Amino acid sequence: MNFHPLSSAGAPLRPLALTLALVAAFACFPAHAEDEAVTEEAPAPAVKKDRMTELLDKLKEKNVIDDEEYKTLSGDTPEGRAEARAQRRQQALRKAQEIEKEAAAANFMGLRWNNGLTAQTADGKNSVSLSGRIHTDYRAFSDDTAASTFDIRRAYLGLSGKFNNWITWDVTGDFAQSTTTLDVGWVNLAFSDAAQLRFGQFKMPMTIEELTSSRFIDFQERSLVNRIAPAKERGIMLHGVPTAGVTYAIAVSNGQGKNTNETSTANDKPDLIGRVSVNIAEILGSQASNVYHLAVSGSQGTQPASMTFNSTTEPRGARFFDLAAGSFTGAGVDRQRMGFEASLAQGPLKFQAEWLSANYSGTNASRVAFDRNIETYYVSLLWMVTGERYAESYRNGTYGRIVPYSIYSPGGTGTGAFELGLRYSGFNASDFKLNNAAGTGVLTANSGTTRYTNGAETLTLQAKWIATPNLRFIADYTETRFDTPIRVSGEDFRKEKAFTMRAAFDF
Repeated sequence: MNFHPLSSAGAPLRPLALTLALVAAFACFPAHAEDEAVTEEAPAPAVKKDRMTELLDKLKEKNVIDDEEYKTLSGDTPEGRAEARAQRRQQALRKAQEIEKEAAAANFMGLRWNNGLTAQTADGKNSVSLSGRIHTDYRAFSDDTAASTFDIRRAYLGLSGKFNNWITWDVTGDFAQSTTTLDVGWVNLAFSDAAQLRFGQFKMPMTIEELTSSRFIDFQERSLVNRIAPAKERGIMLHGVPTAGVTYAIAVSNGQGKNTNETSTANDKPDLIGRVSVNIAEILGSQASNVYHLAVSGSQGTQPASMTFNSTTEPRGARFFDLAAGSFTGAGVDRQRMGFEASLAQGPLKFQAEWLSANYSGTNASRVAFDRNIETYYVSLLWMVTGERYAESYRNGTYGRIVPYSIYSPGGTGTGAFELGLRYSGFNASDFKLNNAAGTGVLTANSGTTRYTNGAETLTLQAKWIATPNLRFIADYTETRFDTPIRVSGEDFRKEKAFTMRAAFDF
């Protein structure tokens, strides 16, 4: 029988080493012989005593047991007698069984429910979660600016998880499209709270409205600010929380939108996008009921001159702004974006505002310089009528799930949470005109059936019922006024009125 040192440190591994040594030792000797009392008529065989002594000597030599343990196990003390050794043998066997059971439990994938179905190991270091959401909408327009219709706005199903407690990942498909597409697919390496690295397809770090999941956004649809904000793109991002209340993110992306790679060999320089946010309430220690959020963001990149860009109204109605192919010409278009955001919440009241501009500059094919701006903004006010505090859903620069104080259940006494909202937003692209020089950012020309404008303002009124943390119902009234009349299917409109509803469930 060969023995190897089990620990040079001694104390941390001594209980386990001693347990294994005892199990091995007792396995070499019949239990009944060890438990027999030694008498003059039947002395213990010398060879047995020599082998036991040799075993203990080696354990002592390797610092697995100390002098006191050596004396106890060799029988030099009262505790070392046969009865005590037999008892310790049973304890050692039980300890070995416990260790084996703990090791098996660490590899067992247990199921639990926490706003989704999750399987995880007993130590919590590894997990896989199944999640999804479905948003079913109805949109009605008072005039014929757009078709009134039922719609599956979103139908996502995804898997996410954690590996070794510091690697997280998410792969989600969008099943509401005519063909299933990838919504997000990323891996995140959390070296620390202050330094994390994400790569794949994910949301770019700009605007709190975009960074707030569609499961939790304040209104049924995002504002006009979102028309020029980056959303989900392919790239890599360094981000983290360097200190309580402060976040940062720096991303490099294709700058071409979701599920799109760089395709222009002449303009394949990636976009650089960054954001820094601070929650002053957290720094002051009042984050339990307040949010004093401020953030700044920006981006820099080059787009192909063949780029196209258009915008519909907030309720997904009429297309009121359009830059078709040929609006820009030349080698490429430099795009810079700058944004500011503020979100102030106290108890059940929240005020939020954002301003975001996009600048497009360069020279056209005739070397004529251009410099065009689009400015967007919104201000909103929300009130949780049932008293829920917005601060409870805020974390690390964005908002999450509102949990009603009284969750609704059929036949129960819970009522869910009720919220009222008001938002005013604007879109100003007055630099883009029909009479601009060719290739310098020209509004798409009028036709017999279509006409576009370069400005719009929208007022939205909303009522929301959050029945449970996972189920919400939304009703919005939206009125959009255009700077100049638009033409849809040959008919001119100065404004658009829409009533929309949504039933949203996620897990």
